[in-house]
Amino acid sequence: MDTDWGKCMEELKDLRKYLIKRFILTVTFISGTEYVVMLLLRRTLVPFVLNNTFSGLKHENINAYTVIVGTLLLFALLIINIIKYILPNGVFNVLDRLADYVSRSFEKLLSGQGKAIGINFGPMKGTILFITFIAIILMLLIPIILGAVYYSAVVVKKVRELEAKEQEEKKEYDRRRNLMLSDIAHDLRTPMTTVSGYARAISDGMVTPEKMPEYLSAIEVKSEKMNELINLLFDYVRLDSEGFKLNMEKVDICEAARESAAFLYQDIEDKGMELVVGIPDREVYIEADRIQISRVISNLITNAMKHNDAGTKIGVYVSAEEESDIKIMVADTGAVIPDDIKENIFEPFVMGDESRQSKGGSGLGLSIVKKVVEMHGFKLRLLQEDEVKRTGIKKEFKKVFVVTVPT
Repeated sequence: MDTDWGKCMEELKDLRKYLIKRFILTVTFISGTEYVVMLLLRRTLVPFVLNNTFSGLKHENINAYTVIVGTLLLFALLIINIIKYILPNGVFNVLDRLADYVSRSFEKLLSGQGKAIGINFGPMKGTILFITFIAIILMLLIPIILGAVYYSAVVVKKVRELEAKEQEEKKEYDRRRNLMLSDIAHDLRTPMTTVSGYARAISDGMVTPEKMPEYLSAIEVKSEKMNELINLLFDYVRLDSEGFKLNMEKVDICEAARESAAFLYQDIEDKGMELVVGIPDREVYIEADRIQISRVISNLITNAMKHNDAGTKIGVYVSAEEESDIKIMVADTGAVIPDDIKENIFEPFVMGDESRQSKGGSGLGLSIVKKVVEMHGFKLRLLQEDEVKRTGIKKEFKKVFVVTVPT
């Protein structure tokens, strides 16, 4: 499957943003609800229980801290009194001292009330206090539980959406793979049929000596076409293989662009096309695999040669201005690419049968370009018509493939 690393990272970034937003929303909900619960407890239930448990207590200034700590101290006092009824009499003195300590702690907590506090604590009051404590704990836990349930539901829903999307992508991958295999078979079958037919005709003595050079030339051309397709398939698969690694080094991209253009200059001339070069005379270095980055430029030039008519101008440019990204551009004055093809132009065999038959392309060259560019961490774009003007190259060019190298 052709992995789009940039798209994958963008999806992970969106997922992280989504989960963080939902987490903040959940925490806000819990905090707000807890505040309301504490406010209600402070003004209703807790003052009622404290007034019935302690004499001389004023509760107008009871705050959240007093509610929480006071409730825990009261609960500790309740547990101590319950234990006193269970354990032997020999430990009463220890429990009494512990109860006195808890009582003094509570009195200290409420010392700001300005009045002596007396404890009015009996079995019935203890039972009421215990029930009250459980009720307070539940009221404080309910917002947290609801928040946890909400956030869990959000995460589960998002995971299911991602799983569904992954299934759809797998189906699309299977469809594209089958289409790709069909296209490979199509592109190999046509020249193989020609080679087989011509070879059989020569073997059967059906070709006159005068026609022999023509048949042999046709066999050679078709064989070269098959060899080109096989080499492209090999390169395409090899780039995806686990053991393949880029040989990164310091590369003068201007020199690499000039060499690629010079290597294909004669082919461009033979096609009746014109080469236009806009490459700085100075050295511009980038970190790249020299062989692979040269292949990118060569494939883009070859793509322009194959899919445009005679008289087309092909431009090779390198833009390396200070404090800006380095751009490698291959442009042409040919017809623009239709929108339905442009959207998937870098996918394998995105050309259409008519284009493959008439132009002699395989549909793999741009896929290899995309793979190599993304492996380097660079960006690849196709700009057409008005978009081309923003690149700074000549207005006569209708489309341009731009490889952006971050600096």
